[in-house]
Amino acid sequence: MTPHKPTKIISLLLIFSLFLTGNTPCISTESTGLSWQERWVRDGAGDASRVMLTPGSTPANLNFCWYSENPGSPAVEISEDDDFQSARLFRGTVLKINRSSETTHYRASHRVSVTDFFQENKTYYYRYTNDITASPVKWSSPRTYSTRDTKSFCALLIGDAQIGAFGDIASDTETLCRTLEQAEQTAPDAAFLLSAGDQIDYKTDQDEMGLRESQYAGFTYPDLFRSLPVAAAIGNHETKGTDYKYHFYNPQSAGNPGATPSGCDYYFRYGNALFLVLNSNSRDSESHRKFMKKAIQKNGDAKWRIVLFHHDIYGSGAAHSNRTGANMRIFFAPLMDEFAIDVVFTGHDHSYARSYSMLDGTAIDGDTKKGRDCILKNPPGTTYFTLGTSSGSKTYDLASPRQFYVSERKNGRTPTFSTLTVTTKTLKVKTYDYNGKKFAGDFILKKTEKKKNPAAEIQKIQAKKLKKYEKKYAKKSVQKLKKALKAYRRLFRPTARDKGAEKAARLFGKKNDPLSYYGYVAGTTDALPDGFSTLLDKTRKQQIKISMKKFRAAVKRIKKAEKQLL
Repeated sequence: MTPHKPTKIISLLLIFSLFLTGNTPCISTESTGLSWQERWVRDGAGDASRVMLTPGSTPANLNFCWYSENPGSPAVEISEDDDFQSARLFRGTVLKINRSSETTHYRASHRVSVTDFFQENKTYYYRYTNDITASPVKWSSPRTYSTRDTKSFCALLIGDAQIGAFGDIASDTETLCRTLEQAEQTAPDAAFLLSAGDQIDYKTDQDEMGLRESQYAGFTYPDLFRSLPVAAAIGNHETKGTDYKYHFYNPQSAGNPGATPSGCDYYFRYGNALFLVLNSNSRDSESHRKFMKKAIQKNGDAKWRIVLFHHDIYGSGAAHSNRTGANMRIFFAPLMDEFAIDVVFTGHDHSYARSYSMLDGTAIDGDTKKGRDCILKNPPGTTYFTLGTSSGSKTYDLASPRQFYVSERKNGRTPTFSTLTVTTKTLKVKTYDYNGKKFAGDFILKKTEKKKNPAAEIQKIQAKKLKKYEKKYAKKSVQKLKKALKAYRRLFRPTARDKGAEKAARLFGKKNDPLSYYGYVAGTTDALPDGFSTLLDKTRKQQIKISMKKFRAAVKRIKKAEKQLL
């Protein structure tokens, strides 16, 4: 893709301000004879008030969020008919805000939650108002929302739209729209969209010029977002500002786990999948752990556990993967192991990568290749995806040399999107460029048994059971088990307690925090030094990659030896 040429945002938005129209639908799909830029101006460029749909806690629920210039009594009407004669009214709440784009000042973030209402595979009509008490009530234009099947469903995936990163909000927005238009054609039955963070570019907490909201005006502009719920992670470019939490009304976030000024962790359930969205700008590991434990306990019957956060802890981009991504690895990778997460979707490095099955920093290669596609069956670890940029606003080179944990990677310097298809037996990820051409190999995960963490089970035998066995059974009888454990340690190289990661988590946000908010070593743009973290040392110095066959054989020998004792 040819890079965009920078333009002066301020002069452009001064022109746009003449055309500001308030809460209007986004891109018109009809043939008007207007250029994209002319339609963008006509529809109210710089308008950050557009409604955003976000998933509810279950498919029967849906959340709405939008800005207005003045607080009111917000409400949403939902109807099965377009005349709204039998509509049901849902009242909302108001968060008073003080936010400005370069054209408009906003004083209210309206939030409405529709609960226990929607049924599968039906089309509904909705409209919303800033003030249900007004006479007459001023309603938005009606829009449609279609529910999908929950037993087998599809979701869209995008990374780092980062609107405004190249200095041209309009151009970045146009490319994002083009990517989403193609995504909608590729997966017309998508139930929702996952965005891996950095929806906008402006990352400071000071914003006299209103750039943050002007960039959010670009991100929220695509017409698809009026009908498709968006579950977005918080990027490092968003974490210092408060805009994110005013644009997205996320479900299941009680207690503000993993909070930064922008927002916190949340989760939702869709069919047989549990989606956990973490704020990776927070390095408070214990807060994330409590959140994940509670969500998983409440959804113990969910077959799939899927996580979304921003930092690519097993990515392959030259900019971040060996620095901020590596630093964040010590906080988040152990959580993915502990809770037996199936797949993790991240962003941050604006280039595509897929890892091997990762467990305790060891890459376990069980990929069954068919062409360049990958089929994985009952892997012991977690597969990590780094999604590319959806707007093309910024691209990075791939890291050199290629990391040991990378199964596939690619940077075609073109906007991309992915589809996630979930059934009772399989999870599939396909990735395309914004022209609809296949960009990376397909990934198919098959699961026929409940997932466990075998490394944790073996650690329990090593740390707690072995001494009991030595006291209870003859030395010769225990020798076979000890020999199997030794062979496993030599192959897998399990890490010891990570005191460095524990210390850094405790110091998060304090004066002596070893890392900056961005994730570098404080005062530098470096990764943490050798000797700081046992996991980081293992992944950087030992770089262990083993076959699935060898790993399973080592685990099997231990279990067999233990069974013979018992």
